[in-house]
Amino acid sequence: MRWFSCDQQIKQNEAEKLFNSFRSSFWIYEKQWFVRCFIGEHVISLNTLSNKPDEYETILGLCKYTCSDDDYQKYYNCITTINNITFFNQPIPPNIRLSNITYLCKEFPFNAQFWSIVPNLNRLKTLTLSSYDDTMKSEVQAILDRAPYLTTLSIQQNASLPIQMSLFKYTNPSIRKLDLEDYVHYFNEKECLLLSRSSLGVQCEVLYIRVNNRENITTLVKNMVNLRILRIYRSDEKYSDSAHIYLKRNNDETFRETDNINTDELIQWLKDQLSSTSVVVKDLHYVHNILIWT
Repeated sequence: MRWFSCDQQIKQNEAEKLFNSFRSSFWIYEKQWFVRCFIGEHVISLNTLSNKPDEYETILGLCKYTCSDDDYQKYYNCITTINNITFFNQPIPPNIRLSNITYLCKEFPFNAQFWSIVPNLNRLKTLTLSSYDDTMKSEVQAILDRAPYLTTLSIQQNASLPIQMSLFKYTNPSIRKLDLEDYVHYFNEKECLLLSRSSLGVQCEVLYIRVNNRENITTLVKNMVNLRILRIYRSDEKYSDSAHIYLKRNNDETFRETDNINTDELIQWLKDQLSSTSVVVKDLHYVHNILIWT
């Protein structure tokens, strides 16, 4: 449960009452049901110890718990998901070890504290990297080398940056899914070819990507030998609320059509270009996206 207040005194009083209500022998000895009470700047968050950290919890807040220190350390050591990109930018108690992470979302750069808190990435399945650029090449490869069972790599880049060529040079034999939808760049034909011939591109089975024309879709399908699912993001924020989409054809002509007509025409064009075994459909959840099963 959560309780919000901007009044610090009221918040502290409520937190104390809430926390103390779970310190009775009924909860601790009879039920053995332990809780943690997090007190942040504007929020109180109360959870059973078995739950993962609440999204409002940070290391900088005050956290009280009804279990022993050893049990609380075990709780943090059992965390499997880190989806706060600034989690490791805060002071973290030195006795905390996160050895069971399966999902990690992290912004660059990685500081020295990261590797002391995360001794290994042997369980990591999904890695999302934020604020990416070429200067992080060796750092990214070091992470990939330590993640033997990583299956999904997602890279997010600032829209103002050009394509980062290091993207085509990484290696990790276990990665099967590349999510580049938040890599805010529309790939051209040359970049699509580079991706399809890269180590990660050759072994990729699921790809989420933005392209700048329809021919690049067929380039990816025909050159990525292990590709099974391709999701194409083909509209930017400028047109997200518009009834019209601008889509390049043959790299030189821009045409304007209604969303349904444009999408249906594109789907038919793709069906004509691709193998008869390919399935091309609209993404039901995101109207501007195209899904292709090869």
